[in-house]
Amino acid sequence: YPVIEKDKINEELETRMDLVINLISLGRNSREEAKIKVRQPIQSVLLDKKNEKIIGDMVDLIKEELNVKEVLYIEDLREYMNITYKPNFKVAGKLFGKDIKDFSKYLENIREEDIEKLSLGNLVVSLNGTEYKITEDLVEKKIESKEGYNVSVWNNLVIILNTELSQSLICEGLARETISKIQNLRKSSGFDIADRINIYYSSNDLYSMQIKDYVAFIRNETLALNMERVSEVDHIEKINDFEVGIKLEKIEEEKK
Repeated sequence: YPVIEKDKINEELETRMDLVINLISLGRNSREEAKIKVRQPIQSVLLDKKNEKIIGDMVDLIKEELNVKEVLYIEDLREYMNITYKPNFKVAGKLFGKDIKDFSKYLENIREEDIEKLSLGNLVVSLNGTEYKITEDLVEKKIESKEGYNVSVWNNLVIILNTELSQSLICEGLARETISKIQNLRKSSGFDIADRINIYYSSNDLYSMQIKDYVAFIRNETLALNMERVSEVDHIEKINDFEVGIKLEKIEEEKK
């Protein structure tokens, strides 16, 4: 059996990698929750400033895996979310009895210093002459994203997606979806991975206008020499909100 070489273990690297993997997983869940397709680029994700040094040069991995233009580190992520607290009635009801309503009012206006005490497990509250030790299982914390953002939380990790899509981002997302459809057609047509092709497509004016700045990008990604709009193509693909006819022509050696 192989023997572990403990001097080869890099605990710092493992810690960094675990953090990045967890953030990527959380970000993907956030994209799904916001109903943003994987190939649709987004402008930014917001991360806790305290993790900036830990993540370091792995930020490019986060950008690639989440299809995001920039990662921003924020001092106070609470600016992008609304947080409310209320009793966990299943647990708190038995403990507080008639004081449950007052406990609920207390949580509605809970102070920052008391939130910190709650997280540390040393919060004590006096209600109607009775002192209660407040533990996290007695409280339900609800987080809602502010408009234009989607917040995902897991344990002490937070990631916030900027869900506002500019026209430029929408057009790039459409181009990436188009590339995916063409690559699938290449495969189903039996083309070799290195084969050069011509692309013929039919669409409405809006689709053609939205991809016009990305035609060279589409051609480069699909090994196409030409991409030409024609009046009609029988094979129709659903690309986002558009129905697009796509026909691929393999370029033979003598035509290259």
